[in-house]
Amino acid sequence: MRLYLDTSVIGALFDTEMPRRVEITRILLNSILEGRHIAIISNVVIEEIEQCPLDNLRGQLLEEIRKIPLQILSEDEECADLLDIYEREGFIRKGARLDLRHLAMATVNGVDAVVSWNFRDIVNIRTRRAVHSVNLRLGFPLVEIVSPEEVIEYET
Repeated sequence: MRLYLDTSVIGALFDTEMPRRVEITRILLNSILEGRHIAIISNVVIEEIEQCPLDNLRGQLLEEIRKIPLQILSEDEECADLLDIYEREGFIRKGARLDLRHLAMATVNGVDAVVSWNFRDIVNIRTRRAVHSVNLRLGFPLVEIVSPEEVIEYET
């Protein structure tokens, strides 16, 4: 599967409060290293990492993405147009525009799934239904929106 990894997946590697999240993320990344999945990120992920206020953590995050064979996508006009439509639909809170950018990028580029640990704004039934509704209406393919745990669950 072609998996779009949002920033929360990379960031989870350094989650000191939830060791299970780190373990699940490592399993997912290992499955990518073993060639079971294709990992995709975008300029949005890079931007978020570069905006990390902690120099040490920023360096660690960048080091981690260098270890993973990744396709890196860049936003284009089609992504911007879809982002505008997602924003008008209002299914994600105003402060979560970056999350909509991830979803638009993944949709336009036809990935199989967006993988995220962000349950508040991305991995939830409200967002799934809204994204599917817009995508169907506009003729885009459906994109699954899942947690890393859902990806590795079917592999074991």
